[in-house]
Amino acid sequence: MKITSVDIDRLAIPLRKPIRTSAHDFTHAYTVFVRLRTDAGLTGMGWCFAFEPSKAAALAAHVTDLAQIYEGRDPRAVRAIFAAAWRDLNFFGHAGATMMALSALDTGCWDLAAQAAELPLYRYLGGDNTRVTTYASSGLWLNYTIDEVIAEAEAFCAQGHRAMKMRIGRADFMTDIERVRRVREALGPDIELLVDVNQAWPESVAIRAGRLLEPLGIYWLEEPVFYTDLEGCARVAAALDMRVATGETSYGSAAMKQHLEARAADVLMPDLQRMGGITEYLNAAALCAAYNQPVSSHLFTEASAHVLAAQPHALMLEHMEWWEELFENPLVVEAGQVVLPTGPGLGLSLLDKGFSLFAM
Repeated sequence: MKITSVDIDRLAIPLRKPIRTSAHDFTHAYTVFVRLRTDAGLTGMGWCFAFEPSKAAALAAHVTDLAQIYEGRDPRAVRAIFAAAWRDLNFFGHAGATMMALSALDTGCWDLAAQAAELPLYRYLGGDNTRVTTYASSGLWLNYTIDEVIAEAEAFCAQGHRAMKMRIGRADFMTDIERVRRVREALGPDIELLVDVNQAWPESVAIRAGRLLEPLGIYWLEEPVFYTDLEGCARVAAALDMRVATGETSYGSAAMKQHLEARAADVLMPDLQRMGGITEYLNAAALCAAYNQPVSSHLFTEASAHVLAAQPHALMLEHMEWWEELFENPLVVEAGQVVLPTGPGLGLSLLDKGFSLFAM
């Protein structure tokens, strides 16, 4: 089996509402969607994205360049192809747009390898969990009124979620604390509530705010400080009893090793596109296992679900709905868990009208 061509689509996928975090304002997920076609009739898929069309154009250019390494190769040699692509990136480096572009191709290659083996990807990776505990992450944004946040939290519960993430990170952190308190009161004690600072606070504020959040039964405090401040994050984690999670903004498994050595957090959450795809995510997860550290995920729910299902030390899958309209069979949530597809590879069927609707 050989990869005969790589098709690249640029899509502007609108979000349900304009979104604000402490780090970004955005309205679309500008996506570069990749399809690796083979002479065996199989097609593998992967994607990367940015919040601005100009940055998505840069991603598409890098994907086009790297695709030459994949064409003509047997996708079952996924790690060997990844190694060749990794070497090719030495000049530009292993961070930023290069890694994001690589992730789309690498994910598509793993999809093909699992399809060729006639196995769901999570089985191909050695997993046997057919469900993964998840949390809703498509709402509770910083720009929502508290009434909008509570209404959306209740809607998530009605959709089958038993955990969800709320964005915080204001300079006036007491406003955040009060909003979290209101959501906790509305949800009751049985729903897990995660909060995400998006790197907005200095270490001292993260500790002060964290101590005020702890009585509210918070599952984890995410990215409390700037992502490169590993020592500061470690001090925040040491000062608090609740979990601290970080790692989504770092590139490659080598960065995860730095987090682990610094004891920067209680949970690491590698981002599939910043890892450079499934290959490096697996390397990062293996490092976490060696350090007895739980691992989670960031975005890319459809692919991350398979990878996380194969990790015995996995904690929770981030459920983000941004790409659901591209698929005939989006992932199903039941009783707080994502039900993994039974079909080979990622187990996803593409919806043509989604591509025509969102084409750039």
